[in-house]
Amino acid sequence: MNYKDIITNLKNKKFENVYLFYGREYYLIENTIKVFKDSLNEGMIDFNLDIIDGKETALDQLISSIETLPFMDDRKIVVVKDFELLKGKKKNFSDSDEKSLIEHLDNIPESTILVFIVYGDVDKRKSLVKKIDKKGIVFNCDKLSDMDLFKWTKKKFETNDAIIENTQIMYFIDQEGYRDKSSEKTLSDLENEINKISSFVGKQNKVTNEIIDKLSQKKVENDIFKLIDYIGEQNASNAMRILNDMMHEGESVLGIFAMIARQFKVVMQVRQLQVQGHTSKTIAEKLKIHPFVAGKALKQSNNFSDNIIVEILNYILESDYKIKNGLVRDTLALEILVSKYCQRKIS
Repeated sequence: MNYKDIITNLKNKKFENVYLFYGREYYLIENTIKVFKDSLNEGMIDFNLDIIDGKETALDQLISSIETLPFMDDRKIVVVKDFELLKGKKKNFSDSDEKSLIEHLDNIPESTILVFIVYGDVDKRKSLVKKIDKKGIVFNCDKLSDMDLFKWTKKKFETNDAIIENTQIMYFIDQEGYRDKSSEKTLSDLENEINKISSFVGKQNKVTNEIIDKLSQKKVENDIFKLIDYIGEQNASNAMRILNDMMHEGESVLGIFAMIARQFKVVMQVRQLQVQGHTSKTIAEKLKIHPFVAGKALKQSNNFSDNIIVEILNYILESDYKIKNGLVRDTLALEILVSKYCQRKIS
């Protein structure tokens, strides 16, 4: 059964007794939880929806929640997130606890729907995983197939009231690289890009390849590389020009801060690995980043000491707090970053 069929069944209130959804595509997992919630009587949801932290719960608490009958609704939904027995860990549970829970799955009340959620991989060798698969549904929320991705992307642009042809949808998907084997992009990342492009063109306006190129994440990443290069070269005017262009094209200040911080963390990691004798190629493999990114980080490491990078990261962290609490204007915080670190020796 594919993801679409599962969601269709849930919306039609055709439920299994127990489910396990796992994987790296958190967007699909969160959407599944939402569909389960929407199936309940909204006025009684506080009584009939239990969301349990699987890392903290005890067996008796979990069983008590499962056995509690729904209140003024046909069903009760119990969502257990990151349950350790599904990941091959036994910090809080004994072998007898695991056996007891497995046996209990045969006696779940018909009015209870038990949903296990794991953000990441599960240990498929575990008896609990095998039992859930036998009794209900186990589904890996992995990347969408090419066709499903196309349909999903088209629908998102349409929801934003942006006009886009099929050719441009394919171009957008190709540019984002979501289906690349080494890509860590998620549907949430793609949705952010779709929202940014839709906002830029405005309602009932057409999305072109030129606009996709102008706002693509690849361009943003290249702009971040350039920005850090200019800061390293103490070229304040060009650094400010890059910043202004990025903000004009719709990038948020907090987003820019996050990308700067991420790149500086990569710079520190590649320098460490280089000292250990690794080549640019093996560094890219170890960090699971593109060789081009590894190469750029190695060059940038020549312009920044570890102490300065830590100082910049601390500044970004403090600025994030101040911006969110209204203590400083976001654009001013960015301008101060550029000004401060372009006026001092950074090597």
